[in-house]
Amino acid sequence: MHGLMSYRRFGRAWSLRSDQTLVRARSLRSDRAWLELELGRYVATERNGRLVVMQ
Repeated sequence: MHGLMSYRRFGRAWSLRSDQTLVRARSLRSDRAWLELELGRYVATERNGRLVVMQ
């Protein structure tokens, strides 16, 4: 029973991390799209987890 409880806790923790990753990815994609629309020829890229605007 103890092993089952640990598995459930681990599964839930993994699920929460996975959800947070998806939300962050969506946020980065929307930020990038907004920058491309606003800046025209400028391109937004991600470096080391930060959004960088390049010409």
